Amino acid sequence: MNGARGSTQVSGEFRKIQNFIGPTNNIDNASYIPISAEKIDDYMQNLEYFTNGHPYGETLKTLHIQSGQYIFDEESDPLIKVAIMHAQFESIHPFLDGNGRLGRILIDLDLMQTKVITKPIFFVSEELEKERIRYYDMLNGVRGKKPNWGDWILFFLDACDRMADRINKKLDNADSLARIGLTKCETESERKAWLYTFSDPFTNSANVSKHLGITPNTARNALKALVSKKLLYTDNDTIRNKKYRNYDLMRILRD
Repeated sequence: MNGARGSTQVSGEFRKIQNFIGPTNNIDNASYIPISAEKIDDYMQNLEYFTNGHPYGETLKTLHIQSGQYIFDEESDPLIKVAIMHAQFESIHPFLDGNGRLGRILIDLDLMQTKVITKPIFFVSEELEKERIRYYDMLNGVRGKKPNWGDWILFFLDACDRMADRINKKLDNADSLARIGLTKCETESERKAWLYTFSDPFTNSANVSKHLGITPNTARNALKALVSKKLLYTDNDTIRNKKYRNYDLMRILRD
């Protein structure tokens, strides 16, 4: 938290005072007022048990469910669980600042913990932020005495769907770019250097030499050849430690 926004507001500790969400600094205009500070420990423990499981193996399955009711227990689909976990965390709003940022990070951490993803690249928050007003309205909808969990979960799953489509499109485009580039490579060192730039798109000859196990001169010649084929770009003014940039890949990743 050093140097970050909110670093001076007892970072890392649950809030000791009431906070609220609203358009102004006046609580009278609040769109949502979270639980009071003395309840945070209990609510966060409840959320932890739902996310990670009860330490003594107790589950919600032991509860009696009346006709017409339903619950989402600890063994629900991971995407449904993370949708509930995110909404609950944001509703508790346990910190004075950074609740939104941390809540979005927790989505990826939970999906990694449940093996839905293996790397923290599935940023559902990007899709949620595109419809920010709707996102906040949906969160407000799960609060109160008549929470509308169905609409929130469907909204969250739809955002996951769109994010997955975006990532798959990026991967397909990156794969096509790699294959087209390989057809232009004439030597094995060029092919290896070209593929290496997909893990290090702003690279130099020293990195290529080290990671491919080739001499610096061979790496330098391979990179120069890729520049001449317009697969990579480097500026003409720099003499030492030239950077070779795979701009086409970076454009795909940014879109």
